[in-house]
Amino acid sequence: MPRGLPVVAAVLLAGCASAPTVQPAATSKSHFEGATYDGETVTLGRPTAGEESYRVFQEGATGFVTLQAVRSKAEAMATAHCERSGKAMHGLVETAARPPFILGNFARVELVFECVAKPQSAGMPAPSSK
Repeated sequence: MPRGLPVVAAVLLAGCASAPTVQPAATSKSHFEGATYDGETVTLGRPTAGEESYRVFQEGATGFVTLQAVRSKAEAMATAHCERSGKAMHGLVETAARPPFILGNFARVELVFECVAKPQSAGMPAPSSK
């Protein structure tokens, strides 16, 4: 087996997903709305008063991409979005495609989240304002 084959396979699998940008949830439409194959929705947390919610969607490009890989990518995009403003990602609602992932029903995840203040660590003192 050629030595470069695992590298080529990793590059091809890394590109097996479509990723629209993070959008405000209030002004964007769910990718599952009106879709041929619906998904299963799970509530992850309660919204925080005064915080804007966002939506990120991730879909595998083939039936060989796992739901967990797609979910991890969506969570990473949401976390990176919040970290850019110095906050932590707080998941609100997740909608995921139901298997079997065949005939155009590929692994898909939509995550609605908000960015909240990062919690203080128990061992770390709060910054002082002198």
